[in-house]
Amino acid sequence: MITGETQALGVEGLEFLKKNEKIWNEMTRILGEYVPGLFKKLQLDPVNEPCERFCGAWMSCAVNNGGINVDATKAHRDVREYREGYSCVISCGDYDGGGLILFELGIVIEMSAGDIILFPDSLITHCNEKVEGNRISVVCFTQKNVFDYWKRNYNMELVKNKKKNKIIINKN
Repeated sequence: MITGETQALGVEGLEFLKKNEKIWNEMTRILGEYVPGLFKKLQLDPVNEPCERFCGAWMSCAVNNGGINVDATKAHRDVREYREGYSCVISCGDYDGGGLILFELGIVIEMSAGDIILFPDSLITHCNEKVEGNRISVVCFTQKNVFDYWKRNYNMELVKNKKKNKIIINKN
């Protein structure tokens, strides 16, 4: 999926995605290390022509160019994400503040430029504190409708193995 914003940038947007391949690879490595079942699932599932993977393991990427002195975001869950999926965020720019608040965990994570965080954004209510300066965040994710598509067309789905607390692939 290419967002409307990236499509509007045309060639420049696609060049941004390709130019930052090292970032997507690092985010994918982190996913593989900490959530190996989901990592395997995302790597195995097909991408049909003319689509390609721009963001490593993920099917989508959003670049949030917040601008200067951005207000805090509203608390939310990313309900269009796969319930057991993860998003990966990297923070960039010259800024202070903007900590990531994870409500159910009761923590605020202060992120500096270059920091990467992986978390289940559909399960944890989150938002950012006010930012002083210029911060850009890049978020990689895979929406639920991609998993629904794989199930419909390839009869593939993730199944939670409750005994081992692992995610496995179920291909009927």
